[in-house]
Amino acid sequence: MSGTPLSPGGPRPRPEDLRDEVAQLREAMQSQRDIGMAVGLLSARFGLSTAQAWRTMLRISQDSNTKIRTVARVLVVTHDGTADPDDLAELARFEAQLPASGWPSAPGTREDPVS
Repeated sequence: MSGTPLSPGGPRPRPEDLRDEVAQLREAMQSQRDIGMAVGLLSARFGLSTAQAWRTMLRISQDSNTKIRTVARVLVVTHDGTADPDDLAELARFEAQLPASGWPSAPGTREDPVS
């Protein structure tokens, strides 16, 4: 499938294959959005360049054996204040790789070391 154009007279794609492809594309778009937001959050929070923020995320991903999209999602939902207990547990695993000032548990909370 993969967005390959149909050839006249060729086999028609099955509806379930198209649904799967659409679901995968939606997930990829959400992951890309989260990664971009997480890079921006790290840049703003720690005064990093975008390249440094990306390398920080890569290091966290590799050191914790966690997919980079998961690292990004956890940072974003923690920042948004929508993190669940599993996300906070993941964040605790990542904190050792973050710059010294750490990461706030939610925006505007007392746990935010910078506020």
